[in-house]
Amino acid sequence: MSNHSHHEHHHHHHGNDLTDKKLLFSVVFNFIITLSEILGGIFSHSLALISDSLHNLNDTMAILLSYVARKISKRPKDEKRTYGYKRVEILAAFTNTLFLFAVAIFLIVESIKKFYKPEIIDGRLMLIISIIGLAGNLITAILLFKESKENLNVKATFVHIASDTLSSVMIIIGAIFIYKYNWYILDPIFTMLISAYILFEGYHILKESTNILIQGTPDSMELNKIKEELEKLNYVEDVHHIHVWTTDGQDKYLECHISLKENENYNLDGYLKEINHILNEKFGIIHKTIQFEKKLCKEGEK
Repeated sequence: MSNHSHHEHHHHHHGNDLTDKKLLFSVVFNFIITLSEILGGIFSHSLALISDSLHNLNDTMAILLSYVARKISKRPKDEKRTYGYKRVEILAAFTNTLFLFAVAIFLIVESIKKFYKPEIIDGRLMLIISIIGLAGNLITAILLFKESKENLNVKATFVHIASDTLSSVMIIIGAIFIYKYNWYILDPIFTMLISAYILFEGYHILKESTNILIQGTPDSMELNKIKEELEKLNYVEDVHHIHVWTTDGQDKYLECHISLKENENYNLDGYLKEINHILNEKFGIIHKTIQFEKKLCKEGEK
């Protein structure tokens, strides 16, 4: 016996129709809010309101991209896409976050200009429009909250909406002070704060989605612990060439080589059953490819 490979697969549904309907409703709903904010920002001369509308427009595109990505990700695997299309959602999260960064940097530049040349702002119109924006963002955030806990793509979209909700609250506060006291300087200050928040939140999603795209080990996984756990088994000499990755932030895949101790009667099926149980129960890894060997591989080879 030189080696023995085992492949275990487990299929489960990726999202549901309700999430898709929520995303599609959010696209239409947010687009209407975005239009009202763009017009409101132009007529009231408020950069903060325009910044919120650009942020909202980006959110609308983000939700639309999420919706399309979810549809594509549900396609069955084929000979060319043997892992299926799940990673399309991660690509969407990555792309959305890059767009968001671009918007934030643009707004910071514009708000710096406004520090030196503040404009007279219609505080009353700014207040009315920002309240409409807040209501819309809150409804969308409530709709997507549950799904954002389970899906990185929807999480990226939810972060867009949550940051919009926060910026709407800030703009309402700013609008009240501008309306009552003509504190026009608050407009660029709040624009910069909103932009800083966008950059801070976006960084974490960008980091996570990049790690998945380059097939990095998920943060929740420690390869040394997997190695230690499997090497406790009395028939295992050594575990090496361990790779753990994820296609979508949820499903985890593992491949590794396991050198077996000398034995006259190898019970390979029994070994696999026990190893699979350990990987399932202790590490939540469902998809595995395990190669057994005696002396085929030398430790330290890559």
